[in-house]
Amino acid sequence: MRWSPSEDISVTVGLPMERIAEAMACVAAWRADPDAPCNCPVCAAAGLEIIDQSARPYSEWYVLKCAGCGLEATLQIPMRGPQPI
Repeated sequence: MRWSPSEDISVTVGLPMERIAEAMACVAAWRADPDAPCNCPVCAAAGLEIIDQSARPYSEWYVLKCAGCGLEATLQIPMRGPQPI
């Protein structure tokens, strides 16, 4: 079977480096109030989906998805490890 241009194509957009601070602010706002709407850090569309996939103790992992622009990115936030006594 050959591919034809009429078939649905899924395009995934990554998170540009210059938008990481905005993405982290979205995650912080989402953690404070998970029911509040978040805007996409790439296209500013409402309805950013944030999924917590953290496997603590050393980092937090969040998946950011936007239906408007196709953003699908994973954001890792390192956490402080154990401190020596």
